[in-house]
Amino acid sequence: MAGMVTLTIDGRKVTVPEGTTILHAAEALGIEIPHLCYCPGLEGTGACRLCVVEVEKVRGLVVACMRRVAEGMVVHTNTPRVREARKFVLELLLSRHPGLCLSCDKSGSCKLQQYAYELGIKRPFFEVRDPGYEVKEDLFIVRDYNLCILCGRCIRVCRTQGADILDFMKRGIETRVGTPLDRSLLESGCDFCGSCVSVCPTGALMEKERLGKGREWELEKVHSRCSYCGAACGLNYHLRKGEIVKVSSPEPVAYLCARGRFGYGYLQSGERLTTPLVRRDGELVPADWDEALSLVAENFQQAIERYGAEGVGGILSPLVSCETAYSFQKFFRSGLRTNNVDCSLRIGAGLELLRHADAVTGGPEGYAGWKDVLEANVILLVGDVCQRVPAVWGYLKRAVGRGAKLIYLGFYKDRPARLAQVWLQALPGEEPLVLARLAWLILQNPTYRTLAERVPNFTSFAEGVERLARVEVSVPEEDLARAAELWSEEARGVLLLPVDGVSPATGKAALNLLLLTGRREKALFPTSAFVNAQGVWRLGGVAEFFPGLRPAPEAASEFAAFWGRVPNGTPGLNLTAMLRPGSPVKALYLLGEDPLSSYPGNGSIAAKLEELDFLVVQDLTLTKTAEKAHVVLPLASLPETGGTVIATHGEKHHLSSALSPRTLMPWQVFALLAAKMNLELNLSAQELLLNEIKAVTPEFGLVPAERRPGFWELGEVGPGRGDSQLKLTTLAFYPSFYRQDWLKLSGLEVLLPYEGNFIALSPEEGLEEGAVVEVSTPHGTFTTRVRLDKALPRGVAAVPAFSSAAAALFPLETPWEPVPASIARA
Repeated sequence: MAGMVTLTIDGRKVTVPEGTTILHAAEALGIEIPHLCYCPGLEGTGACRLCVVEVEKVRGLVVACMRRVAEGMVVHTNTPRVREARKFVLELLLSRHPGLCLSCDKSGSCKLQQYAYELGIKRPFFEVRDPGYEVKEDLFIVRDYNLCILCGRCIRVCRTQGADILDFMKRGIETRVGTPLDRSLLESGCDFCGSCVSVCPTGALMEKERLGKGREWELEKVHSRCSYCGAACGLNYHLRKGEIVKVSSPEPVAYLCARGRFGYGYLQSGERLTTPLVRRDGELVPADWDEALSLVAENFQQAIERYGAEGVGGILSPLVSCETAYSFQKFFRSGLRTNNVDCSLRIGAGLELLRHADAVTGGPEGYAGWKDVLEANVILLVGDVCQRVPAVWGYLKRAVGRGAKLIYLGFYKDRPARLAQVWLQALPGEEPLVLARLAWLILQNPTYRTLAERVPNFTSFAEGVERLARVEVSVPEEDLARAAELWSEEARGVLLLPVDGVSPATGKAALNLLLLTGRREKALFPTSAFVNAQGVWRLGGVAEFFPGLRPAPEAASEFAAFWGRVPNGTPGLNLTAMLRPGSPVKALYLLGEDPLSSYPGNGSIAAKLEELDFLVVQDLTLTKTAEKAHVVLPLASLPETGGTVIATHGEKHHLSSALSPRTLMPWQVFALLAAKMNLELNLSAQELLLNEIKAVTPEFGLVPAERRPGFWELGEVGPGRGDSQLKLTTLAFYPSFYRQDWLKLSGLEVLLPYEGNFIALSPEEGLEEGAVVEVSTPHGTFTTRVRLDKALPRGVAAVPAFSSAAAALFPLETPWEPVPASIARA
């Protein structure tokens, strides 16, 4: 453990740990030492020399961001000699910096401007030489290297975040920052995380949409959370007159993906709904709230009278707040007395695997966090986690940089595959077989076998993995042996598992590896594509559970005391049951969901929607599904409603309303609807809802869904290596997202080839880039374009997850399974 060092800075004593820099020691005293190249979160380089200080008994000035403290050191940070040296450094920088402060959007937050003012520089001492570089306008980012001071921050942060496309070019006075072959950012492989913009101390790198929309002192900064995935990353909205001008991360080096930093356009799009629509003479026309809600109340009441409580149902999005989810399910369970309420986490294995995750860890408090990922000795990454939850990539890279061993299970040769010590390139469908093989290899160690025998269901588990281990797979035996060795022998292991992106068999096989090696608490980091998957399902947003994960039939009498009305004790229909043609549901309420665009099996879903007597859709825009509705209601977005979200790895966040709402809050809509149906449900205010949630479930639903796990049996799984048919699967090509319309309204679809309408194939399949083809599976047909992708193995094709192609070609019940496909030129 590091010792402590006491030194004196500007006459004041301070004690700091050994290894601390003078710069950080001064910060502990509240003394700011000017600096340009140093940035918190990045390694120092001492390149700019602006942070020089005097140290007694040391000849010459020293660089504060690099020099470590020593016992008894005496430092002076603001002597005439120091100020003169800093002034000289700034004068040199200003000699190559055009004086454009009057019109520069960085004015007011530019570090160069700030320090020039503090040092009293009124005009440049040296002749100013304008470099004359061409201003490069890329997607989302403008690069004006005429304003660059060569601090290197952008280069270092680009390397830290994993893109590594920026570097110094040329030499001497001609030195500048650039990309390989001076190509555009997009052509160079940029992620558009925007971290380079965040750390730039001048106006050399700026957000394209931010230019000309206000000076920094005119912008209001409001903290919130990103709505795009289950990481729920922190972010700041910078507003002028209520409009978003830009988005930043709370810390300069904190990662925000392109969706989080530049994907806010959907929030203030002109296509946002602000007025209800009702269908008259076959057309959707504007109406007032009273008329629209009267129609909803009347038709839902008629459905209940005609078909009973099972004749109505509601499906909500896991992208809404806990308060919105709670009020929605309360309206259905307590008001309409039906348990036909569910969310799209049902699609895939998400709900099942979250329950099993609780069984392994003892609940969300036992989940691993970002700190555990960074401190792990070995990490097992399953599937396309880094595309679904981009923040994971930065933590993985840092963890491996600290010495962690990465095992990656996936068919796609992406960055994790190149970073991994062991890449288990299983073909789609082979994943549970590979994981079972790893379990079998670990069981050959007598120590682990003895440990595993204490876990319930060991005998059937051991028999199952021995049977599955005989199935031949595509992964070389030496890679399997090395992975089994790393996972079993390294001290601290973390499993990164996309609960809504793998099959149930894959998820259970991965969780078995945790139990097999005795890893329970702080060893599982679940991820999800949904910002509030945890909050929605734990607070009653799924058919089988009331809030607090109380089983629906048994909990009815308990909640009668809370709600003052006796809920229905009959188990409800889940999403797949409600959307199946012929289901008893005749009146359906969709909250923030667009099944015809986002759900697999959209052919059968379309047939079910045609069967309905009444469909109401509440959403941000007029979606494909909303176009079929009888009533369309505007929905306030998460940044507008604020409220509580629970990241998939268990962190709870309460958000203030960051943006002015363009319409009624969701719970206000439910309250007005309840009033029209003569129901007293107490849904009118968010604060009341939050208090009620805390009373109903003091743990906010963060209780284990299952306890005392045993090994899971895998049963029969897909074919192994012997299957030669073309396999079609889904892949979350960055920046794919569950709601592709959000990407389009924000301009992010340009980051996907053919705006996300493609099928990816290996060049070995014999088709050319851009060819128009018809793809057929047992579940549907879709016409699209070919994208050639060398990262795919031969025999595997992939379409973007959540795309219209995926919706047409995969079934609603088992969208995780690869399907046989045929491809013909259209």
